[in-house]
Amino acid sequence: MINSKLINILRTFSKNELKEFEKFIGSPYYNKGRNYLPLLTQINKFSPKFEDETLTHEYVYSLLYPGKKFNKQIIWNMTSSLQQMAEEFLISTSLTKNKFIKNRLLADEFLNRRLASYQLKKLDEMEKAIEKTGISEDYFKNKNELESGRMMYHFLKDTQHLLSKHIVKKGEYAIMNMLRQLSSVINDINANAFMFNAKFDVNIPFSFISAIDMESVIRYARDNNYEDSDIMEMLYCSIMTVIKGKEEKYFLRLKELFELNIERFSDNEKLSWITTLSNYCTLRGNEGEKKYREYLFDLNNLELKVGYSGNSKHLSKILFIQILRNALSINKTEWAPDYINEYSQRLRSSYQKPMKALALAYLNLKLKKHSLVIENLKDVKFIDIRDKMYVKSLYLRTYFETREFELLMYQVDSAKHFISSTVSLSEKTRVNFLRFLNFLTNLTNAIEKNDSAEIEIIRKKLTVDPELPFGEWLLLKIEELKK
Repeated sequence: MINSKLINILRTFSKNELKEFEKFIGSPYYNKGRNYLPLLTQINKFSPKFEDETLTHEYVYSLLYPGKKFNKQIIWNMTSSLQQMAEEFLISTSLTKNKFIKNRLLADEFLNRRLASYQLKKLDEMEKAIEKTGISEDYFKNKNELESGRMMYHFLKDTQHLLSKHIVKKGEYAIMNMLRQLSSVINDINANAFMFNAKFDVNIPFSFISAIDMESVIRYARDNNYEDSDIMEMLYCSIMTVIKGKEEKYFLRLKELFELNIERFSDNEKLSWITTLSNYCTLRGNEGEKKYREYLFDLNNLELKVGYSGNSKHLSKILFIQILRNALSINKTEWAPDYINEYSQRLRSSYQKPMKALALAYLNLKLKKHSLVIENLKDVKFIDIRDKMYVKSLYLRTYFETREFELLMYQVDSAKHFISSTVSLSEKTRVNFLRFLNFLTNLTNAIEKNDSAEIEIIRKKLTVDPELPFGEWLLLKIEELKK
């Protein structure tokens, strides 16, 4: 296969980008007097996948130099140069998309050339670009850089007496950017610890934020009418939902402030805040707090609208299944089929069929169509460790509901072995799932013995154990036994 790095870059180009790249390499400034268009023309015949086995150095060389002996060094040099131009093209494309960076680079260059009025104009254009996108991940970082540029302008013009407001603003934006980054890091630490059993024995971000009296800072900001007081408090609340997760006041305040300020954020930043709120709801919902599942359902629908409506952005398979499971937990069975059909198509192509099958298995279990559950599960292919957990839990519940207890016990033993031997699960997940398996085994034995007293003991234990996975389902099964 020809230069793999070049091919991997070209695979990402749209048809329009390939056409623009052809124009790009025609520029003497970039091609240094060499004509690489014939090479690109031959390679482009294999677009968009560029996977044909005939796409080799030898084959392309024979097309470019018919009748000449193959010279690997020549074709290697040509493809390497074309790769470098592809990278230059990506830089140019990125700068075209990001007006802030483009104008910042120009402002810095004008500053170096001591062209103060030109620099000032670019600083103004930087500010317009920032405000046009709304509050994004880099919003406060960019505002900080803007204030630095304005300070340098006054140094260049020898008007240092006008620096004061820019110094204060630079400090404000530095604090806001730090809070934004800390919020992201602390939430990521929490998510990785929960989902993947990651260990953080030394945690300076937690220690740092815990040592600051942020509530006093927020009061001071509000008392002095700081324009970004709401955003400051949102960032603080997002951190506290991790550090003091049981105190729901931080979540409720964060949700309130997000709804008040939602139009200030870019779409990507809206999604980031929705993820923060959703993670908290998921955790509290798993602990038995049912109202958080309703919150989560609304947040999920907002996330689908903001992030995946009318564009080609891929939906993550984890989120796809999480949204469905939460919806089914609050009996949104009429909503689910349209969701599965529409949003399974937003997954990566290789994930679409197995994840749609898994989603249908969940829906059919809820609808008590047990034979369909088994058929659906046959089409599920494991992509990661969570898929195995999902499938095992579905088999367990299906065989219990159909009273196929021999198959159920086989699945219980298989699940116990899997849980005990898998290191990628958090300890909490491992322990809770093993407890579920023990409850399920005990309930099955009690049913087979027709031991109503033992079933009642199990029921009472379940009512005081809100964190047990599928505990609500077990209670529901016990209620059905009574009927």
